[in-house]
Amino acid sequence: LAVSLGTLSIVRKIYPSDANFLVVKVDDAKGLYHYLISQGTVVRDRSTVILCEECLRITVGTEKENEILVSQMEQFNSK
Repeated sequence: LAVSLGTLSIVRKIYPSDANFLVVKVDDAKGLYHYLISQGTVVRDRSTVILCEECLRITVGTEKENEILVSQMEQFNSK
């Protein structure tokens, strides 16, 4: 998932993680959060947490779920 997310121009930084989730700094975290929720993909907006401005918390899912997430992020970015 981290490799796929790293190819997206909307992604600014992927923080290292040993857990089952990634914290990802993106352009327009709130907009992307609302878009993903509207598409049925649940992520957590961490933008209000100190030092996590413009960050989303993304749980690593199945290969298919991860593909859908990346595709949705590409669609949001092309708007």
